[in-house]
Amino acid sequence: MTELKLLLIALFLLQFNFSFSQKTEVDSLLKEYKKCKTDSSKIDIYLSVAAVYLNTEPSNAIVYGKKALADARKIHDCYREQLALLTMGMGYEDIGDINNAFSYFNECYKVALNANDIKGLAEINLSIGILYSDIGNQQLALEYYTNAYQYFSKANNQRGICKSYLNMSDALYNSNNSDKALFYLQKALEISRNNNGYILLYIYSNISEAYCRKKEFNLAKENVLKGLKLAEKSDNLYILSSDYLILAKIYLAFNDVANAEIYIKKGFEIAEQTGIKEVLIDSYDLYSQVLKKQKKFHEALQFENLYINTKDSVQSSLNNNLLQAYETEKKDMELAIIKTSELQKDAELKKQHFVTIIILSTLLLLISIAAYVMYSSRKIKNANFALEEANNEINEKQKEIVCQNNELSLNNEKIIQQSNHIEELNNIKDRLFAIISHDLRSPLNNLRKTLDLVINGKLSKEQFQTVFPMLDKSLTTVSNFLDNLLEWSKSQLKGESVERSVFDISLLIKGELELLESQAAEKQIILSNQASVGINVFADRNMIDLVVRNLISNAIKFCYPNGNITVYNLQKGNDMVEISVKDNGKGIALENIGKVFQNNGKYTTLGTNNEMGTGLGLLLCKNFIEKLGGEIGVESIENEGARFWFTLPSASF
Repeated sequence: MTELKLLLIALFLLQFNFSFSQKTEVDSLLKEYKKCKTDSSKIDIYLSVAAVYLNTEPSNAIVYGKKALADARKIHDCYREQLALLTMGMGYEDIGDINNAFSYFNECYKVALNANDIKGLAEINLSIGILYSDIGNQQLALEYYTNAYQYFSKANNQRGICKSYLNMSDALYNSNNSDKALFYLQKALEISRNNNGYILLYIYSNISEAYCRKKEFNLAKENVLKGLKLAEKSDNLYILSSDYLILAKIYLAFNDVANAEIYIKKGFEIAEQTGIKEVLIDSYDLYSQVLKKQKKFHEALQFENLYINTKDSVQSSLNNNLLQAYETEKKDMELAIIKTSELQKDAELKKQHFVTIIILSTLLLLISIAAYVMYSSRKIKNANFALEEANNEINEKQKEIVCQNNELSLNNEKIIQQSNHIEELNNIKDRLFAIISHDLRSPLNNLRKTLDLVINGKLSKEQFQTVFPMLDKSLTTVSNFLDNLLEWSKSQLKGESVERSVFDISLLIKGELELLESQAAEKQIILSNQASVGINVFADRNMIDLVVRNLISNAIKFCYPNGNITVYNLQKGNDMVEISVKDNGKGIALENIGKVFQNNGKYTTLGTNNEMGTGLGLLLCKNFIEKLGGEIGVESIENEGARFWFTLPSASF
């Protein structure tokens, strides 16, 4: 969360003699600079100016961070050097330059490690965790937050532990684990109350967000109002704007559109004034929802476009920087491989040189022994002893060389593994972009062109009525595609966590059939639920919801009007349960059956009413079922229908 980055710098500067509010003009700080008599005080001023610019003009924060860094290195002040590096890393993170952000954070980590600065190591782990959270890797973010917690615990730093809990909750919330997020927030709340309300407004904001995610809106409102009072008192614009939007979400859930609109406008005004991108994006989205409820569809579309364009712009910038970071890391790895090879050659040359020296020394020793044989047996014994010592030394040196070679081999293996991992991530990114450009751009362009005709008055009301079903169908297709694309992306990037539980599969089937009943009614299709009650499975309910919904939606798409769709379950032995979705629709040709679950997700056909598909749905179903330890398949005869089936572990297993 961006507010925590600003908080981190502010906490570092609390111990200094300069105390300025965020609204203080930079000129005031620079006036104080002229009065400073020590180098350390001047550095503190530069860091304070950088803190003011951070999150508002990050490029200026980087400029003053560089000045502080140069001065800190001149006087060999490791602590202030860490602060400067940390500030620059945050500045680059705010402008979207992920590559430089990682570079300065890693440099800061090395300085803290060399100085054995436990608190500094804790803070840099927090910052790296925030960076990983910003680029969407919540798993790595949680690992760094946990490292920070361990360092703060070692130093018995209660405020640092409180910050760690807050960040850990943020990563868990972004991974859709609201219950565990609330667990850490309660721990943070307890520490905060024992430390004069330290970062209490951030804690209340996160608690209210977590309760919103759980749809416990009364508890969410109770906590956000507490946080809002603290934010107004401290004039914290970020939390004010965020809390206003949380209140708007709550009022929307209560269907109180008037109050929702009031708080959206408040949050939007602050976000627009301060340029907080994530709050602006949420404002556009929420305002679009309010306008839809007010039946102001034209205005709602404008805000929805702002939401999509702003979000795409931020994501595009992030993707470009991630690609740049990947290219840089790839080059670094190639240089590391070259350097490793050179080290191996150097070690081999040293070994040969050493052996040559030993051989020559031995020869000289033997000559000396031969010369002294005639004079004294005692001298011969001494020479033999010297030879034995030399041999021992050779053996020891050879052992050292073998150890070095083994270490170099291990480093080579690690570098190759990292390179393969980066290549795999790049392939996933390429596949994701290809799917978006191919399957999402075309229907959205068609929809935009049709709406342009309506807006410009080139399409009469009667003509619009004729194309409206097509627009609705197109929107449904795009919506389903986005749902499937989101889930597929999360599963491919290993961000999808599996949360298994025991539940009655028949109840889930019943809920999905009720949800899709209106869609089936449009084609006069009869949905039949023949699932037996009381058959429990052990699986992730959210994943199975998506699988069943996709299979029934596909059956409706490929079923003719007045057709039949039947869903049933079957206990397979003691350890597995089979669920089937059967229809009497157009079926699948024999030569195409092997294509429906292909990894590239490119196979798709039109439905009986020319409904469009993307091929992602069945691919996502296959990924989820295999993650849960089951199998998925299809049986079909062309023009006679199809039966899609999958298996799950039984709860009795």
